[in-house]
Amino acid sequence: MRIYLNPYCNYGKGLSKWQKIESELHEYFGEFIVEEILSTEELQDQIEDAKREGENVFIAAGGDGTVNLMLNALMNSSTDKEDFILGAVGLGSSNDFHKPFHSKNFIKGIPIRIDWDNPKLCDIIRVNYNNSQNHSISHYCIINASIGITAQANAVYNSRIPFIEFIQKISIEAAIFASALKTIFTYHNIPCKIVLERSKPRSFRLTNLGVIKNPHFAGGLCYDTHIDPDDGNLGVNLCANMTIPEAIKILINLYKKQFQGRPNTYSWLTNGLSVTAQQPFALELDGEVVQTNDVKFELLPKTVRCCA
Repeated sequence: MRIYLNPYCNYGKGLSKWQKIESELHEYFGEFIVEEILSTEELQDQIEDAKREGENVFIAAGGDGTVNLMLNALMNSSTDKEDFILGAVGLGSSNDFHKPFHSKNFIKGIPIRIDWDNPKLCDIIRVNYNNSQNHSISHYCIINASIGITAQANAVYNSRIPFIEFIQKISIEAAIFASALKTIFTYHNIPCKIVLERSKPRSFRLTNLGVIKNPHFAGGLCYDTHIDPDDGNLGVNLCANMTIPEAIKILINLYKKQFQGRPNTYSWLTNGLSVTAQQPFALELDGEVVQTNDVKFELLPKTVRCCA
């Protein structure tokens, strides 16, 4: 296998976390090559070079953003689902790709998914959106995507605001909660149209939208949607027209894995949907945030082999 390391993930803690377990990984899994991720463009070249050398097991050592970066580099190099196996070493703050956690998949408190002998074909989400220059962009997600409070809170969490940085040093979960609260108090619902696959457009004032292949997101938050990595469904969870108190209440409920059936919430299983609005909104893709006002989500069933 070949491991691609993001030493700067988790606010610079990635390298020290990696050094904590590197020798143990060699002990358990034998020899492997480690390459530092230098940039998005260079990662693409690194992967192409590795494939030419016969490599087909690619491990992202970093957070969920690093897993997403690896996924997109692999998908852009080849769409053949039998061509590569994706795994991860969780050096990030949330590590949603590894959830639900299993005690056997930890080394010194760090989650790992590098059992390439028993890979599982997983669904992924293809996201097509228009960027600020009105160029069409295609992107892939393996965990989830979101619009609204979650997306904006991700941007706040990663913004290097001194207050949030201070809380991060004390507790990642507290910093995530603080980022969400800060977002809620300044957030305005987004008038938009949502079209589920083969259905008519519906107008909503969007508070938050989660499009998921994994119910876990942002630390301890979790939907109660029953969804599996290979079940051929997208989980769609919408909060609409919520007031500040209602948004805070649903945030607390998500820590209890309680979402469906709450006031002003909607849940669907689908293969695709689109969201359009007059104003730009934040779109979060496995933790990375971009701006758009037009996005389409499409399920690609059993597309990528993932390590157990």
